[in-house]
Amino acid sequence: MFGGKIRDRFPIIEQYCRTGAVLDLGCVDSRIDRGSAADRIAKPNLLFKRISEINPDVVGLDIDADGIKLLQEMGFKAVCGNAETVDLQRKFDVIVAGEIIEHLENPGLFLRNMLRHLSGDGVLIISTPNPFYSGFTWKIWRYGRPMIHEEHMGWQDPTTMDQLLRRTGFEPFERYWIQPPRPLHKVWKTLFRPYFCSSFMTLARPAKTSVVPSKI
Repeated sequence: MFGGKIRDRFPIIEQYCRTGAVLDLGCVDSRIDRGSAADRIAKPNLLFKRISEINPDVVGLDIDADGIKLLQEMGFKAVCGNAETVDLQRKFDVIVAGEIIEHLENPGLFLRNMLRHLSGDGVLIISTPNPFYSGFTWKIWRYGRPMIHEEHMGWQDPTTMDQLLRRTGFEPFERYWIQPPRPLHKVWKTLFRPYFCSSFMTLARPAKTSVVPSKI
């Protein structure tokens, strides 16, 4: 079941990140633009900085070594590492994976690794682009192909995401369609079917029967 259609994912993320230990993945946020790490970190809507403003117990993780160094110099808790294999030697109450799973070579390996890092009653929050976004149709007509980030390696829709989460030890419990304001000619289909929204977010907890593959 979906909790509805929202314009901004942050109010939902904020509800879960105000207390407890939080791990934010992809904290340098390469999807904002193709500029330098400094340019990307300077963006006011950087999710990692927004979470850090409401909770001091936040750790950022990214493979961008230059970006991590800059964040550390700015006083943030940030670690350079691969989310599929990193071992942070601790557990978190909330793990935020905003627009990262589509960048990964091994989504299943990634989720199993995050399960090791999540407390037993913790929450994993995943947002990702929707392959059925209505704007892609318009872009295909105009450009001959959907305009996607050149580093994306896979798609998920809500059905496949739920299956992937369950196979890796999670139980989804809440979902949201995300559609920021866009020109009507790109998103008019969302007025009738939210499945055409640009992205979606899934919240999951460790399944009660989950067996963590190894200790950290």
